[in-house]
Amino acid sequence: MTDQLRSYGWHAALSEAWDAYVAGSLPIGACVINEGGVVIARGRNRLGDPRGVAGVISGHDLAHAEINALLALPGTPRPDCYGWTVLTTVQPCPQCAGAIAMSGLRGVAYAAADPWAGCTHLLTHDPYVSRKRIRVERAPANVQRVALRLMLHALLDELQAGGSRNVLDSFDAAHPQDVAFAEALHAAGTLATLRDRRAPLAGALAVLA
Repeated sequence: MTDQLRSYGWHAALSEAWDAYVAGSLPIGACVINEGGVVIARGRNRLGDPRGVAGVISGHDLAHAEINALLALPGTPRPDCYGWTVLTTVQPCPQCAGAIAMSGLRGVAYAAADPWAGCTHLLTHDPYVSRKRIRVERAPANVQRVALRLMLHALLDELQAGGSRNVLDSFDAAHPQDVAFAEALHAAGTLATLRDRRAPLAGALAVLA
């Protein structure tokens, strides 16, 4: 699949991540694309949304972007779904990696690496899951950078609200330059203003890139 085809999927995933952040949840978005690069399902993190289960999961520890993207699929017909790919803006956690493994899909690509909870090794090294031969790939470098900085900005929000430094410190050890960028952006308040105004994704991309 060409990078051009996938670019549409990555834009959709980033759009979901921004929508999640604007709505008060963690800025993580995901979509499912078919072999032709067509987006066939989308989902976002809804941890900060009111609790509910109605087509999507919200306000619950299970309300992750990848889970909601998988739930948005009308079905996973075999063998067609073997060629589908989950695109997600942040490396899947154990829950989401496991859900992808059991969904019937055989591809996942992620943007920002997550040194705290990223668990894509489950897809490649677990004795049971590895037999499924799931493809694990990365987003283009510019998508990785934007997704990472957006996530770091949200972690700085949590720290400012009295949260623990543990998660942010794990990112700082792995991505010190991006953490420094996010800290400067957070201090300036530029992205927060765009979020509060519910600005379109384009505005956020301009300051994150």
